[in-house]
Amino acid sequence: MNFLKNIAYKLFGTYILNHRRGYDSLEVLLRSARIPVPVAEYVAVAYFLSIVVGLILCFFGSIVSNLIVSWNPNIPENLHFWISMVISIIFLFGGIKATYFLIIRYPRIVSSTRSAHLDMSLNHSVSYLYALSRGGGMNLMEMIRSLSKQQHIYGVSAEEFGYIIRDVEYFGMDLINALKNASLVSPSEKFKIFIDGLISIISSGGDLTAYLKNKSYEYRSIAAREQKLFLETLGILAEVYITVFVVGPVSLMTILVVLGFLGSNSISVLYILVYLLIPIGTVLFIVFLSTISDELKSPKLYVLSEVLDEFDDVTVAPAKSTDKKILKKIRFHHRISRIKNRILNPLDLLKTNPHYSFYITIPVALLYFLYSAWGFWDMLFQLDFRTFQPENMNLEVASMIDDHIIFSFFIIAIPFIVFYEMHAHWLRKVEDELPDFLKRLASINEAGILLIDAIVLVSKSKIGVLHSEVKRMVEYISWGSNLVEVLRKFEYRVRTDLNSRIITLIIKASESTSDVISVLNIASSEADMDNQLKKERASEMLVYVFVVYVSFFVFLFIVYVLAAIFLPALPAGTEEVGSGMPLNFGFNMEAFSLLFFHATLIQGFCSGLVAGKMGSGSISSGLKHSAFMVLVSYIVFTQFL
Repeated sequence: MNFLKNIAYKLFGTYILNHRRGYDSLEVLLRSARIPVPVAEYVAVAYFLSIVVGLILCFFGSIVSNLIVSWNPNIPENLHFWISMVISIIFLFGGIKATYFLIIRYPRIVSSTRSAHLDMSLNHSVSYLYALSRGGGMNLMEMIRSLSKQQHIYGVSAEEFGYIIRDVEYFGMDLINALKNASLVSPSEKFKIFIDGLISIISSGGDLTAYLKNKSYEYRSIAAREQKLFLETLGILAEVYITVFVVGPVSLMTILVVLGFLGSNSISVLYILVYLLIPIGTVLFIVFLSTISDELKSPKLYVLSEVLDEFDDVTVAPAKSTDKKILKKIRFHHRISRIKNRILNPLDLLKTNPHYSFYITIPVALLYFLYSAWGFWDMLFQLDFRTFQPENMNLEVASMIDDHIIFSFFIIAIPFIVFYEMHAHWLRKVEDELPDFLKRLASINEAGILLIDAIVLVSKSKIGVLHSEVKRMVEYISWGSNLVEVLRKFEYRVRTDLNSRIITLIIKASESTSDVISVLNIASSEADMDNQLKKERASEMLVYVFVVYVSFFVFLFIVYVLAAIFLPALPAGTEEVGSGMPLNFGFNMEAFSLLFFHATLIQGFCSGLVAGKMGSGSISSGLKHSAFMVLVSYIVFTQFL
């Protein structure tokens, strides 16, 4: 890659530097997108790659032009060269323009994505800073440094605060100039306003805690308003989905069936609609839903071990050969113990990691399909594809393959659905009970009892699903683990965004502040706010899930009427209407029935995924809707048709 950059810069670097002012906006975008490449080097690479791609497409265009000329003998020979030249030039300049546009546009896309992530995570970061400020014992620089180390929880906002620490500790800036630089470079207006207010508070010596408190409450109210706006947008998208992907295909299928009576080869268009347009359109719709979703999550990174350097000046005796053998045996027995525990308790592993079920169900489903559909493979090997036409396929053989595909799908989907829903139900219960757990800790801690002892006292009362986790925390405490280690293990077991934020906040409060009660109250109020927003969203989205179900059953009903009542009622052969136009009623009834059956299966599977994405923001949760709709479609067409 460096070799490519060097060549590009040598070719175009001088020209770009002479026209540097034309790339000022691109330089700002590169900095806001955090792409560590100088603007001159980036533009030079864009020029170079655009020309390379253009030349490749020009060569491809010449091949295409030769094929066009060879397939059309009616084209005069004196036009062969000009046709080839025009097509090659179109491919050349089109490739250069498109490649250059995409490369130059890329920083804007990254910057916009970072801005969205930053806006969504800033309210939690501000609550973190407010909790540390309220507890006392930490200045602003220490609070920002602490936040910057929590990028696995607070995402892009923690990363942006990390750049402030970088400017101060590595570039020698004072805190105010580092904040100004962060405000200048940030792609988020919300973040800029917060940083500008922070600069004003520091410069004037104002009350930092009061400012962070006001901003925390302000961002919570903004989050509630943004959720209402998101739900309104989702309602519009639900109507669009019904119109485009349910009503539209049904109307088009009805029209194409009627056109088939007139002798048109409409079944080919139906194949494209059912097997291509509906699945591809659904995928694009789900991707679009993901881009506007207000649940922008960052990856979870957990530190399993840390190297302590507090006593790095103390000389440590090198390990002896006997010590190395003992440590090697300990690691070996630890791995054996983990493997044995997973083998003896497979359900516990699948409950916490439902996707592990695919490692078992996919091979089982594949073996079942290969064994059950062996007769189809014999028929396929003997098939002459030169004379093969899909509409002439035997319906019984196709139905047999459909049965095995559907059963294989259920073999894969049902175990995952069961374990995923069990795990999701458990996580919801834990998050619902977490605010009450924090309030109990705060009330006990307020009486002068240490936080670690407060956890022991809370474990003696019933607090629902969370009770088993609290008892496990008490067991670790009784075995000599410190509070920080116990809380981190709890965070690792209950992997939700809310739990990670709350536990991290409590850990930092117990390490650095004296007023743990205030921190617990802040954490409790944040957990309450998050749960309230989630419940409001779930209740609102339930309506859209219901709408998707209604639209699917309308689709199923219309397609069933076409396949079971309308088509069989038509007479065979060719008849003339009053105007003398012949109507062809001799179309392939079996092919149309099979196609309608596949249409309901595909529509049911796709509608289920959309329902899950709208209902809970997750495709995984939509698999249960897909399985139910596919099952209903299968029963209707196999038992009532």
